[in-house]
Amino acid sequence: MSVSPLHVWAIIRLLPKMQRVVVNRFRQRSEAENCLQVLRRSAPQNEYTMAYLPPGEDVANVLIRKDYNKLVRDRIPEILESQHVRYAVEEMKQAEYYQALWQLLDEKVQLTVKVVDDDLLKELADMLEIIDAISTVQNIQRNQLLACQMQRRLDRGAFERRLKLLWTEA
Repeated sequence: MSVSPLHVWAIIRLLPKMQRVVVNRFRQRSEAENCLQVLRRSAPQNEYTMAYLPPGEDVANVLIRKDYNKLVRDRIPEILESQHVRYAVEEMKQAEYYQALWQLLDEKVQLTVKVVDDDLLKELADMLEIIDAISTVQNIQRNQLLACQMQRRLDRGAFERRLKLLWTEA
């Protein structure tokens, strides 16, 4: 692909395993930003970013900053350091942390619904980890949670019979 020396703004699609591909190049940053917005709306399942990429520069050599702004597990900084990845983290205040836990649980639930059987165990384990963290914030002990679960099971039943309530009349 022949690229004009004036086409220095690139839209890059981020692929698994730190791979990436240039989707298109633009002369002006505003054109690239507009294209990026359209791509993100039309294909939200894909990850795109924009970068300054002069002609002849290999996309593999360009450092791309990916913003997360989300709660991560405690060992993630250690793992990133071992992979020589630059990063930034900050400790959340209690209220922000509590809200982030609920947001993360919601994301996990949405993901778990779509997951393949091979990953189900991992996703359910992640959900339990988040529930444990929420419980800790609220000073709820694991044994209290399990006792409450058992009491609700005794009072209202479990989900073993797979019953679907169709309607009621009041």
